[in-house]
Amino acid sequence: MKAENLKLNGLLEPIGYSYDHLTFSWENSGEDLDDQQELTVTVALDPDFKQVVSQAACSASDNLLTIDPAFLESKTRYFWRVQGTTFQASSYFETGLLAEAWQAKWISYAEAGQDAVCFSKTFASQKPVKSARLYITGLGLYEASLNGQAVGIEYLTPGYHSYDLYQQYQTFDVTHLIQAENELEVTVGNGWYKGRFLFDGGFENIYGDKQKLIVQLEINYEDDSREVVLSDDSWNCETSFIKENSIYDGERQDLAAKTEKLTTLVLNDDRATLTERLDLPVKPVRVYNPAAFTDKNGDLILDFEQEITGWIAGRVETAKKRVKFTFGELLQDGCFYRDNLRTAKQEFIVDNIEQAAFIRPHFTYFGFRYVKVEGLSEEEALRFKGYSLQSEMEETFSFASSSAKLNQLLSNVKWSQRDNFLSIPTDCPQRDERLGWTGDIGVFANTASYNMETRAFFANYLRAMRAEQLALGGAVPVFAPYPKIKPFEGINPFLLGGAVSVWGDAATILPVTSYRHSRDKGQLKAAYPLMKGWTDYILEKDQAHQNRHLFDFDMQLGDWLALDTGIKGSVMGATDSSLVATVYYWLSAQNTADAAKILNYQADSAFYQKLADEIKAAILDCYFKGDDLNLTPVTFNSPTEQIRQQMAQGFAGQKIATKVDTQTGLALLLHYRLYPSEAARQKLASRLKERVAEAGNSLTTGFAGTPALLHALSENGLDEEAFDLLFKEDSPSWLFEVSQGATTTWERWDSLLSDGHISGTDMNSMNHYAYGSVEDFVVEKMLGINLPELTGDTWTIAPHFTSHLTWADGTLMTANGPLEVKWVRNGDTVDTMVTLPPRTKAVFVKQDGSQCQLKSGNNLFSETFSGNSTAAADDLKEAANEF
Repeated sequence: MKAENLKLNGLLEPIGYSYDHLTFSWENSGEDLDDQQELTVTVALDPDFKQVVSQAACSASDNLLTIDPAFLESKTRYFWRVQGTTFQASSYFETGLLAEAWQAKWISYAEAGQDAVCFSKTFASQKPVKSARLYITGLGLYEASLNGQAVGIEYLTPGYHSYDLYQQYQTFDVTHLIQAENELEVTVGNGWYKGRFLFDGGFENIYGDKQKLIVQLEINYEDDSREVVLSDDSWNCETSFIKENSIYDGERQDLAAKTEKLTTLVLNDDRATLTERLDLPVKPVRVYNPAAFTDKNGDLILDFEQEITGWIAGRVETAKKRVKFTFGELLQDGCFYRDNLRTAKQEFIVDNIEQAAFIRPHFTYFGFRYVKVEGLSEEEALRFKGYSLQSEMEETFSFASSSAKLNQLLSNVKWSQRDNFLSIPTDCPQRDERLGWTGDIGVFANTASYNMETRAFFANYLRAMRAEQLALGGAVPVFAPYPKIKPFEGINPFLLGGAVSVWGDAATILPVTSYRHSRDKGQLKAAYPLMKGWTDYILEKDQAHQNRHLFDFDMQLGDWLALDTGIKGSVMGATDSSLVATVYYWLSAQNTADAAKILNYQADSAFYQKLADEIKAAILDCYFKGDDLNLTPVTFNSPTEQIRQQMAQGFAGQKIATKVDTQTGLALLLHYRLYPSEAARQKLASRLKERVAEAGNSLTTGFAGTPALLHALSENGLDEEAFDLLFKEDSPSWLFEVSQGATTTWERWDSLLSDGHISGTDMNSMNHYAYGSVEDFVVEKMLGINLPELTGDTWTIAPHFTSHLTWADGTLMTANGPLEVKWVRNGDTVDTMVTLPPRTKAVFVKQDGSQCQLKSGNNLFSETFSGNSTAAADDLKEAANEF
């Protein structure tokens, strides 16, 4: 028996992070333990655990423990261990400055704004060093070195935050870098802080018009003396060889540029808003070697054979006047193409390479598969490698099956997650957008949390959402961070601070989803004010609209990018936006009630459960007549519908027929069980089957409906229809993208047409993860891996078999080790092997609905293949509760 992969708040050996709670977690491997056996978590000031500051117990089945962080002191390393009767394992974490006042001050420069500047300071350190810590942040983005060595292996630091509301600083252990004579250099570029960003050509200087830096280097000597190096007017500041840098446009460097000295300026900027980091380090996680070819325009093109987010870097061996790399996602008609990037240039230019040099960008990143190269020969260009950058996260799910195209689809989903999980969850990594759209991550959160350990990544994003919510009076914006642009005539409406359902509901979806996967009560408690704030925000508006519990007021985006209007290029779906909004209103109220119950907030739990029940009753009253769906609800005459039709005129120039019995409307009602009776459920399922058939056995759903569609079919006895949609290969479908050579998931179902041409350039990315939400259907239905209920501890394994495959195999990393489900179909027989890790409760549900408890290790089942797994969602829940 052993414990490994010890984490604090989802982080391995964190230094200088924000700890609003302390959740210790670990993975166990080896023999089973009695669930009643206690494990002890001890926190001490020394690695021998003689100076204990905290100790608590948990059961052997929990694999995590949350405690109060009140005992933490600033600038302190703590050691912690988990211990049972036969094992123990230890790790450490370290605090930053916490509430201790900064001695350092922000510094900048007096001259006009530059694209990048370099701050530096020399100092001596003549005594043996015990420890040294660098507390630092620079805005926009910074890279720091001490005596020529990078202080941390991370890039695009400090990431993208709500800079106007708080600033995250980083803590680096630089003990090993201190010498007798030292030079600390920090180069600071534009980044999101002051570079071009946002819609319609973008804005500059959104958060500030000059770079700034704060540094506090604390050196502790072996003789117990101490020295502090602070950012102040003694620092040198000069221009940089980086002449242009922009998140959208790329970077231009001049290696022969002469630096000019600038006047260092000490700022009186607030330091109380400085806070320890939550943002994960952005690191290169994969390296790719390209192929090279000449396109039909005669341009030299590098093909990395995978769309990635990051850079290229390599060595230029001979002098060059100019080398230029232009990045794009696509080829069109055999030629390099980038028109769908809109105004984003995506260029990396290096001028005046006078001698051999290794070159890379510093303060930008690109979304690309193809790179057009100018100024190098093919042989020289092939020295460059592609570096995939993402926020550092552990991957937790693997999949393979007899379908190469399905395997590629799941690879594409994971790649879009890697490519867009960079500091924040972005919509796309390439065009002039790259925003943290709340709705996109809300619908993708469950799949994301199967693929990776997302706990710490979500914690950072949830902090931004909460900060913006407080600044916006309870509203959750459509993207976070949310830059505040002074209104002007013609401003993009997304910059006016409005909150809409689905997008705002990410405030309750992310915390509950993260808890479902991690069981981290500390994180759920930290996020609860955000959840409560959003639900209360809608409720207050609801009360101002006669307290009808229908979200049929304000602008709504509805089922974004659905295909059911019949209007080419329309972003508006046909589903009644009030129905979508009210379903999500119910979902947020229910999520808040569930969170309150888990956290033992009894009054809140009762209040929000009552609210959720009342919203459900309002849905049933409005959208049903007895057991039949009401096809002409009062919401068709609502303020939301009026605004929706105005938007439709703006986008499509015509009226949109609004319906409730769309694939999306039916799927939402079925998946969330918002119907009055079993007879109503059967009628909804029958109508959904008809809607799929009427569309030529195709899906027509958008952002709101797609995550629910296949689940709704499968949960209501329509496995065949669900799998037919999943394995459909002509457009619109997931596998159509695969057949078109996609290596990531698309923003639109028709991002490319059947002839390989792009369908449009206005809003068309080849690298969006939202429709990749289908992966959780593969996990939960095809493989049948179902997480325990929110207040339960028993997994349900209930695979749904399909004639589209002869075998499927998936492995999910759990706290007790890998859980694997593999099924193989041989004619009329299906053999399923479930490999269950120790200390894991699970029940297996057969096709006929019968069930049995699983044991640790291998569990083999043979069944007759019926072609349709019939166990309903309620049956699965009952099976789990039985054990």
